[in-house]
Amino acid sequence: MNSSPPVRHLAMMITRRCNMSCGHCSVESGPHIVDEPDEAQLLDWLRQAAAAGVQSVQLTGGEPMLRERLVLRLLRECRRLGLFASMTTNGFWGQTYREARRRLIALRRAGLGALTVSYDRYHAKFQDHQSPLNISRAAEDIQFLINVSVVRLADDRELVQIVSPFEKFQSTRLRFYDVQQVGRARNIELDSLRDESEGFCNACSFPAITDDGRLTACNGPSYFAGQASPLNVGSLRNTPLRTLLERHREDPILDTIRTFGPSGLRDELKQMPEFETFPFRKNYHGLCDLCHHITSDRKAVEALTVRLSRSEFEAKRQAKFRVIEESRFGGSLSREYINGLGACKVFLPAISQGGNRLGPGAEKILGRADLDWRHLVRYLTECGLARPLLSCSTDEELLRWAPQFFIEQIKSRAIKDGLAEVVSRQALRHINLALEKIDGVGVILKGAALIHMNTVGGGNDSNLRAQGDIDIYITPELAPLLRSELLRQGFSGSIDAPRAAPHHLAPVFFQGIPIEIHTKIMPDFWGLPEKVMLSRARPLGVTRLCTLNAEGMMLHAGMHASSHLFTHGLKTAWDLQWLLINFTDLDWDWLTSLIESSRIPRGFWTPVRVLCHQLNIPLPNEFLCRAPRDKRQRELELIASHLLFDSCEGAYDLNPFSKNGLFLFLHDSWTGRARYLISLLGGPQAESRRSARNHAPSQSIKQTPRQFYQALSHWREFRKRT
Repeated sequence: MNSSPPVRHLAMMITRRCNMSCGHCSVESGPHIVDEPDEAQLLDWLRQAAAAGVQSVQLTGGEPMLRERLVLRLLRECRRLGLFASMTTNGFWGQTYREARRRLIALRRAGLGALTVSYDRYHAKFQDHQSPLNISRAAEDIQFLINVSVVRLADDRELVQIVSPFEKFQSTRLRFYDVQQVGRARNIELDSLRDESEGFCNACSFPAITDDGRLTACNGPSYFAGQASPLNVGSLRNTPLRTLLERHREDPILDTIRTFGPSGLRDELKQMPEFETFPFRKNYHGLCDLCHHITSDRKAVEALTVRLSRSEFEAKRQAKFRVIEESRFGGSLSREYINGLGACKVFLPAISQGGNRLGPGAEKILGRADLDWRHLVRYLTECGLARPLLSCSTDEELLRWAPQFFIEQIKSRAIKDGLAEVVSRQALRHINLALEKIDGVGVILKGAALIHMNTVGGGNDSNLRAQGDIDIYITPELAPLLRSELLRQGFSGSIDAPRAAPHHLAPVFFQGIPIEIHTKIMPDFWGLPEKVMLSRARPLGVTRLCTLNAEGMMLHAGMHASSHLFTHGLKTAWDLQWLLINFTDLDWDWLTSLIESSRIPRGFWTPVRVLCHQLNIPLPNEFLCRAPRDKRQRELELIASHLLFDSCEGAYDLNPFSKNGLFLFLHDSWTGRARYLISLLGGPQAESRRSARNHAPSQSIKQTPRQFYQALSHWREFRKRT
């Protein structure tokens, strides 16, 4: 009995030659390498891999693209054999956008399914960011997802310069790895390395065929392991690949490394009396450091092999491996979870009122290489949560893992948000004066309402989320008068600007803060009971301004999350928690009646149910149970759970086909869908669409074919998940 299934994923080094000699390279590649496997050998290894049940192969080096024609030949063979093919490269071949696009298309046509580009401080010594940037731009244009792999030191202040050029590309995902003390990295100062050596080793699940025809336990770090080390599995020159893969799978030491990590070997050695004096060091600089120290000791390897072959240890590994595998595919170890719900669970306690600590299990999220810190800081700051996060910016757990640019951007954005709030308060005073002049009353909506209510209630401003603009409702007949009066007071904006959306006029600006004057709380097709909501508006401590009551604000928060295609979900979660904390007497029956009297009740229930269930927001169970429970609701919640925790696109960035398709899916009746389609042709809607095309290139008519194919991809992904 063995805990691991047959090996399904394999790396294959097609050369150790490289045009760079990076200081952290685990296999010490460079231009000096001469010997490399020929095409016949590589094709034979691929065929042996397919025959042994391998499902995916990663082409690696050295630099594979130094043998570009061979790479294309191997990719075509992978496709013929039914192998998923990926490749790791330094991206030197993307010197111009035209060359990057041409080569990327050729690679994809040959059969490449995934690409990782390595770029960090070590690669930057040999080439600037332009080549990998060209590849990212080309990948964005042809909608091909790529990874950019960044190797970092413990306190790497150069990271912000490394990652910032890639911020605008949605098709590029960043992965952050700690430098491991192997290969050339053995010459790096130890003080620069992180001393993390706990946890299982995922790399040991993916063996590699080296350029000299050996099978090693992992891709790179075990390249120089001695002949007697379990990390050196054997040679293809005298043993078939199938046999070596079985050896890799069945070796109890390797099995322990991929389930309990090198620290599992350490813990077992400490239990053995004959190894009480084993020279363990106080600190190890990474998993590889501890792994090599133990596996290079012949006596320790022999003793561990005997001990770990016992049935009770095999049973423990089998149970552990099952947990890991279930978590890896869609669970708490999947990349989607780490960069979405997992990160939100870590940071939500820190941004809650009075919170200053990260959530439980922070290390398991923050310590992951595939946590995209660049995307995470964008998501958190665009949700307006920089200031609430300041309280935990000195948290030891966060400082232990977060790149310096993450902390710096949180602090920088918090300062900007604080200044913007001061300006917003000034703008609201001017708006109040303008309302007095036109004898009108305005209802502040969304984030600006929370700020004003917090001020009146004497709350702590530092825990408030920031708002991007000021939304204020006023009766339709007074809206143009208010806009004109604000322009007369010195607010900026075009006098005759067309309507920006069917429910609000073109914005005006006060010192850079947009003010949207609403004639409806939301577009007509949502069918909110706006008269009832407005009839219970709460007056504030100023003469002409008020807000919706707590129930109305909660309804608006949920519907607004759906209207933006479930983006910025943590912002909605913060709003729900704020309302629960500050209003303990919510009328849940009345809120239910508001929801059910709208035209799209699922627009509220879908995001709110997902946020409450996944983030443990304590709305009453008897209230949440009033939501629909049918198949469509389950499918909508699946879509929402996929987007709420990591999507941060703006309204103009959303694909119009996907957005309109979702709105149609939210409707329960064909009458409602027909009403929505008719609304797309109406005057305010058409006017706002023209305005969007003028201000957002992504919404132009020229982008329609690309948007259509992107929406088709979204639909296929949805059907795959359901």
